[in-house]
Amino acid sequence: MKIELFQGSYEARSPIANAQSCINLYPEPNPKDAPFPITHYPAPGLSVLQDFTGTAGVGPSIRGLYMASNGAVVVASGTAIINWHPPGSTPAFTLMGQLASLTDVPVSMSDNGATLVIVDGSTNGYTAPLSGDTIAGPVTQINDPAFYGANRVDNIDTFMIFNRPKTRTFYTTTSNTITPFDALYFANKEGYNDLLASIAALHDNIWLFGNVTTEVWFNAGAAPFPFARMPNTVLQQGCAAPYSVVVADNAVYWLSQDRWGRNMIMRGEGYSAKRVSNFAVEDEWNGYTQIDNTVGMVFQLGGHQFICFWFPTANAWWAYDVMTGLWHRRTYNDTSNAWLPSCTAGWGAVQYVAGFPNMVIAGDRTAPRLLRIHTDAYTDAGTPIIRQRSWLHLQTDGKRAQHGRFSANMTGAQLSPDQVNLSWSDDGGQSFGAAVPQTVHNATNGQYQWRRLGYARDRVYQLQWQGSGEHALNGAWIDVIPHGT
Repeated sequence: MKIELFQGSYEARSPIANAQSCINLYPEPNPKDAPFPITHYPAPGLSVLQDFTGTAGVGPSIRGLYMASNGAVVVASGTAIINWHPPGSTPAFTLMGQLASLTDVPVSMSDNGATLVIVDGSTNGYTAPLSGDTIAGPVTQINDPAFYGANRVDNIDTFMIFNRPKTRTFYTTTSNTITPFDALYFANKEGYNDLLASIAALHDNIWLFGNVTTEVWFNAGAAPFPFARMPNTVLQQGCAAPYSVVVADNAVYWLSQDRWGRNMIMRGEGYSAKRVSNFAVEDEWNGYTQIDNTVGMVFQLGGHQFICFWFPTANAWWAYDVMTGLWHRRTYNDTSNAWLPSCTAGWGAVQYVAGFPNMVIAGDRTAPRLLRIHTDAYTDAGTPIIRQRSWLHLQTDGKRAQHGRFSANMTGAQLSPDQVNLSWSDDGGQSFGAAVPQTVHNATNGQYQWRRLGYARDRVYQLQWQGSGEHALNGAWIDVIPHGT
């Protein structure tokens, strides 16, 4: 019989319910006339675009990455702010300046078309002028009594908006101007008395994420402060992690909490929000000892838009596919270590360099390196990617069954090394036995096939491999003979 795959990762609180792991693979629905409803493709790998090691002020990782409205790519590492130039340029990058101190948290950046603004969670802020497709001048610290610092900056209706850390206050610049700040251009989150955790601009609205509630403001053109709260838009879902907020797919996503609990991913659009996480991933996150440092990011490849969340303390990295509504886990070097990206950006949508298509770029959480995310990279900067997929429970009305053959419907003609490992669990997915390797010798129509697999009442099969080269997994066929007891 055919055993199909219908979803991404869903390892339930009890494996007897579901024990389906999906690591470094993403599912894609097929047309109705395809042999299987879902195909799993290898999740994109990484290649190194630029290593900033040795540059003054760089730290052990990339803290921020931003593509300005003029196409300039800005990188934050340690205290260093770097303008990375298009591939093949000389020099490859320019050191634009240093932040005043190292806060060791993500850096947020935005611009108004003329000036780049940088904040790092401290009371300091920084600017740099934009010109052409580069940053025209050095980074300059903001010295203004009405500037209070922020952990997030965004742009809306010619205003730059900021949250004041550890308060209920947000404030803005005046229209089309960065400095001087107007001391009257501020307001407090007012729908509920929680502190303001983060902010985001979406659809000409400002989303104010409090610790336990969220509210939406708009440009009312009022005086002395132009913004006002939209009536009836207080949402009973706040923000558990200030840096988890991501604007993508005409919506905003964040790791939420409210007065009764936490750890759901919410999608906000219009003036409402809905949950997009599921019970399995939420149960996983509830076991993490710290989640307030979670970092959100996004990238889009091949029609799939992935909303991604890195949990630094838990050493975990999860991706939600907006187009399918399915989750998968990304790992590095094994099946438990978090993937490398700490932040992402799209490059090339504004500026074009002959021979270089639009690219998805990422900062490295383990080194001061700029990485490229692409589907024809089958390693993570040279490190093999271990991919894993497990199936649904195979039961025959509680009776023993003889498993004569398992045949994975998987292309292996380009896989190198051409080896796939099968393991199985006979205790409902709680533990798996030793893996059994198989190869098809890169045959075009070969099948990874295992025979004489014994007896079981409840069996879960699992495949694992780490070869490079284009390949895909559809599902499997299995020969099962039920017995009478």
